[in-house]
Amino acid sequence: MFKKKPNVKQLAPLRSTDRRKLANQIIKDFNLTPPPPPPAPPPLLPADAEASGEANSENAEAGVAVPHPPPPNAGEVALRNALLPDPSNSAKISTTHGPELKAITGMIYLTSDKPPLPLWIKMGSEEMFPTVYSLWRNPGIVPVVRTHAPVMERLYDGADLMIPGLVGPFPEGAKAGRIVGIASLERPGVPVVVGVCEVDVSALEQVAGEKGKAVRVLHWVGDEIWKLGGEGAIPERLGGEDGVEDLEEGIGGVSLEDVNGKEKGKEMGDSNDDPDDGQEDIRELSVKEIDEAFHAAAMFGLFDYFDTGKFTSLSFPLTSSQFISTLVLPYLPPASSFPPHNLLQNTAPHPSLQMKRSSYKSAVKFLKLLDKEGYIKVKTRNGGEVVVMDVDWDHDDIKDFTPYALPVPPKEPKKETSIGPTSGSTTLSPIRVVELFKPNGKATTIFHEVGAGTKDFYTSTEVKAVMGKYLEKENLISTTNKRVVKTDLNISSILLNPNLTEDREALRTGVTKRDYLGEKLLKACSPYYRVLHPSADESSKPKSGAPPKVSIIMESRQGKKTVTKVSGLEPFGIDAKSAAEVLQRACAGSASVGLLNGSSPKTPVMEIVLQGSHKKAVVEFLEKNGVLGKLVIVSDKTSGKKK
Repeated sequence: MFKKKPNVKQLAPLRSTDRRKLANQIIKDFNLTPPPPPPAPPPLLPADAEASGEANSENAEAGVAVPHPPPPNAGEVALRNALLPDPSNSAKISTTHGPELKAITGMIYLTSDKPPLPLWIKMGSEEMFPTVYSLWRNPGIVPVVRTHAPVMERLYDGADLMIPGLVGPFPEGAKAGRIVGIASLERPGVPVVVGVCEVDVSALEQVAGEKGKAVRVLHWVGDEIWKLGGEGAIPERLGGEDGVEDLEEGIGGVSLEDVNGKEKGKEMGDSNDDPDDGQEDIRELSVKEIDEAFHAAAMFGLFDYFDTGKFTSLSFPLTSSQFISTLVLPYLPPASSFPPHNLLQNTAPHPSLQMKRSSYKSAVKFLKLLDKEGYIKVKTRNGGEVVVMDVDWDHDDIKDFTPYALPVPPKEPKKETSIGPTSGSTTLSPIRVVELFKPNGKATTIFHEVGAGTKDFYTSTEVKAVMGKYLEKENLISTTNKRVVKTDLNISSILLNPNLTEDREALRTGVTKRDYLGEKLLKACSPYYRVLHPSADESSKPKSGAPPKVSIIMESRQGKKTVTKVSGLEPFGIDAKSAAEVLQRACAGSASVGLLNGSSPKTPVMEIVLQGSHKKAVVEFLEKNGVLGKLVIVSDKTSGKKK
């Protein structure tokens, strides 16, 4: 729907009352349940109530802030603020849609950040739907269906998700007419496409051999709505505290405070105060709850290490910090174990679970308690250091412990592979460039005839296989020589050119070579390529054009003076200026960097010029950065040779 840039009118602040009504409507439409409110305080006895009233009156007269009980609908307020934070902006939006480019208008709702983050959209007769940014901020508000990475490439072009592209199991809420998210198998919990179910996906028993549209796509990562939010990185996962932090870095400053903390100022008399808006902070746990959580975590850790045999890897004595970090902290219960549940932190350890907030106050006192209960044996070394000497693995409380659900383990963010120049001698794994082809023009007819996708990307082998399937389907292969095939109307009009001698002969005789038609179909497709860096995501979107190569040219200047020119580093993630500095030191000569002659300023290609003949140094530098073999082309113009 938003493949072309929509027209967004000037943003206007969304009034508090309108924001509240809109958020309530979203909660109703998407059948969302607010977190339960905290338990009400016990009623005051008459004498206590009178004393409390007198104290509050005295405090008010003295100018001291009088504490008020939390509003009864704090959970609903927190949910509203998470779905549509305060302040928010709204704007009218218009675009064209469908093959007839029909004009449609609607409303878009965004945060007040810079750039503003699009959260919700209402277009024409469509139901209001969330953007991917909104789904990342609020995991679980819509069902998520999954598909394969190659299918995702088509969805990123605006195509709809067909039934055969689904991957089970299917969520119960994915019914006809429902808004759903679509995620790839590589990141199954991170929706990157938003659409509406055309069929009851949850009722499907199988997808193989089925036909029809499963999800009509409305919005996806890469479209013009997504670009309004600053084109942030896709988070690795959702739901945990670490995942939210990754998201904040990726999409430019959406913080938990933005979601849950905007109401704090209203307690101090904000003029934009909503009568029933408030803030639901994460409930502080009592000391007893914290003590019990740490004790249960220690039991869980000891049980898990004994049950899985990992206890053999422990080397005693263990310092107090080693014991806590290995056998306690990884087993702390999730925040969802302590109602009321917080919408954004239901899979992370509760922030109150800190040793200093317990009655133990320190790891040493906690270990001494476990020693007193007979689970471990501790010893105080010279200097006062307390260490764990042994564990009673046969203790009944350890062997009979009942495990509980743990938080999602923290996931290390994917580190970008350093493809730039490095000062060390470490050689990276080779970079691979995959040459791809996409059907174009009349060539799509051949693919369509054999049921192959016309918006998919294919290797050269796969394109030739499509040609082979077509020839078999149309019975064009010779019975006496399988390398010889007949031509039909499609082949003659699509692949053969009467101006070429070999094609003219094929048109005259009606026969040609099978391999020749495979090559002709390749030429009829548009070339693409995908650069695959080591340890990087291989589902990166292909780029149009011929596969890139690094060019090394040695040529003579001013008689016998030789220079070495290096260009084409950008597709491989190598910064030309940084590379020039490394090569200058390696070659012990001067180096300069400038725009390659004929390069477009919009897509600049930089050229490094080294004084002298330095082919070997440049090749070694490229090999250290993973660029080698067919990815490098060397031309020696000083002797008229090309290698």
